[in-house]
Amino acid sequence: MLSWLRDKLLRDQRHTTMVKTFTTAIGLLGIALMAALYSSSMGRDGRVLAAGISALIALSIALWVGFRFVPRLAASVDWDWLPFISRYHITREGWIYFAAVSVVIFAAINTSNNLLYMVLSALLAVLLLSGFLSGLNFGNLRLDIRIPSNCFAGEPFPISIQVHNEKKVFPSFSLNFEPPEENAFRFSSFYIPVVRAQRHVTQAGQAMLNRRGRYLVNQIKSASRYPFGFFVKDKKYRVEAECICYPAILPQERINFSVLDIQGENQRFERGFGYDLYTIRDYLPADSARHVHWKASAKAAVLKTREYAAEENRRIVLAFDRFGRPGDTEEFERLVSHTASLAYHLINDDVEVALVSDDWRTGYGTSEALLESILHYLALVNMSAAAEPPDAPEAGLRMSLRNG
Repeated sequence: MLSWLRDKLLRDQRHTTMVKTFTTAIGLLGIALMAALYSSSMGRDGRVLAAGISALIALSIALWVGFRFVPRLAASVDWDWLPFISRYHITREGWIYFAAVSVVIFAAINTSNNLLYMVLSALLAVLLLSGFLSGLNFGNLRLDIRIPSNCFAGEPFPISIQVHNEKKVFPSFSLNFEPPEENAFRFSSFYIPVVRAQRHVTQAGQAMLNRRGRYLVNQIKSASRYPFGFFVKDKKYRVEAECICYPAILPQERINFSVLDIQGENQRFERGFGYDLYTIRDYLPADSARHVHWKASAKAAVLKTREYAAEENRRIVLAFDRFGRPGDTEEFERLVSHTASLAYHLINDDVEVALVSDDWRTGYGTSEALLESILHYLALVNMSAAAEPPDAPEAGLRMSLRNG
């Protein structure tokens, strides 16, 4: 709720700033227009000095608006609503083509040769055709991206992109897809040679996130050199996907389990399903034949069965402390990763784990749901200099930077 309110306030502030900039620019351009009209009037009356000063003022104001305000307004506009709008980058082949066009223009002007003008017209027509086909190539495409709801930092995970061509007739050619540069989400580039009209193409690959957290994928960039390779044109498409990146899990070899105070390593002397022998008794129909003690049965001339001592549940509390100073970011990330690794390996080893922090806690358990809840918490937890020490038993393992 707080993040939504903060984002709304930022959007309102940017909107207010843009309105003020636009209003100021319009006002200054109005003054420049009046100065230009006054200069024209003075020129007709023969007052050259007044006309020159007015024209200089109008020109200065127009240049100031163009330098000071136009870039701000252009940067604040979302151009994606315009048809075929995208960015162009001239390739090496494109520069060679422009150089050839420049030579033909120079030759045509100097020689007044009609054949050169015809060649120039054809070259310019190719440029116009290139822009039109490139825009048509990107039109009416819809993208869907599929990623898992969670992953581990530093580990690749599957990803698929589905491209729908909703055009009635024209196919789309030579499409490259990659994440936007400002997005921390990274995946292998996808290349699709052709998507026929009213069809879709799906490609699978791998992606990876290097840091824990919540990642929203809301746009994907597509680029293409189609049709002639003179330009690389790209356009961003909106998608919707979310992934929770769990902390990196360290291998067991890098974790010292000998320092853990795991309660319940011994057998309890009562009936159960452990491994130590508790007693030998008469066999009952409900007993398993695997537990029949044949030697005792032969001596007593009746079937005897083994009964085992119950094993104590092994359990441990991980007391996670969110405390950290502004300069402890990397140490805190290592602490989070170490805590997640302990929980992951202990639960997979059937040790009952409970995680306790100052703002969150779990009960004991070894279930997959418990592990996912612990990893989800550790994926989103934030360091805080005001965090209180976790209220955990003395026997728990304390994970903290407080004394570091």
